[in-house]
Parts: sequence; C-alpha cells; structure tokens
Amino acid sequence: MFAPLLYAVHADIDRQLGWARAEARRQIRYALLIGAIAGMVALAAIGVLTVGLIALYAWLAAQVGSLTALGIISAGLLLLMLALLLVAFSLRRPGIKTRPALQVVRPAALFRTGTRLSGNEASVDTEGSLHLAHTLREGARSELLGALALIAIAGVIAGRRLQRDE
Repeated sequence: MFAPLLYAVHADIDRQLGWARAEARRQIRYALLIGAIAGMVALAAIGVLTVGLIALYAWLAAQVGSLTALGIISAGLLLLMLALLLVAFSLRRPGIKTRPALQVVRPAALFRTGTRLSGNEASVDTEGSLHLAHTLREGARSELLGALALIAIAGVIAGRRLQRDE
C-alpha cells in the first residue's frame, strides 16, 4: 500500500543525489581550473624573480649589453604573470544552481497510487488504484488506518505548501 509513496520518495532521493553530484562536479572543475592557473602564476613568479635577480647581478657586475636581454626576458615573464593573475581573478565562481523541487511535496504525487516515478516519467498502474479503492471500502482495519495515515500525510504536506505560497 505504501509502495507508491516509497517510489515517490526514491525518485526524489535520486533527483536530489543527481543534483548534488552535478554541483560537486562543477565545483571541483572550478577548483581544478583555479589551481592550475595558480600553479602557472607561481611558476611565472619564480621565473620573474630568478631572471630579475640574474639581470640585477649582470647589471651590477658588468654594466654591459646582456642586461637588456635579461631585462626583456624578466619583463615578458612579469607580463605573463600579470595576465594569468588577471584571468584568475576575472573568473567568477559558478553559483550553486537551485536544487530540484521535491516531488513528494506535491499532493498529486501522493494520491497517484500505483504510480511509479522514475526520473521524469510516470506510468500509472490502474490495478493498484482499484486495489486501494477496494481496500478502503472492504479492507481490514489496519489497511484502512494505513490509507488514512497516507491521506493525513498528504494533507499536512499540502497544507504546508499552501501556507508557504501565501
């Protein structure tokens, strides 16, 4: 009797897990991209420092033409470092998308007994609905109480949704 509710809950859990996995992948991709750019910036900074120190040494030691070449190399690495920093800081972190709405919150999903929700599809089992109607009319007391509990849960959910919409 609670199989439709169980199917609806499983479908919601699957949708929520799919959303969480997709968001985790997006955030991991962003972190890896920023990490790679930060690594290139660190290498460029080490290069700027190394070549700059060599250029300063060469200028102080000899004061000849090799200074110009080392200065151009250092300036090029500095421009590369600044460009990579600009790219890293101009990228925006992807925002978290809104999670999908729970299907169980919709009262229609609870009243569709015999409906098995899998992904975005729903297939209606009419024999299950007829069995529930027969159970409500001529069933045992425990089956009737179970159906009434299901209806009460649907009513509470519908009431909360109506309060939230107002």
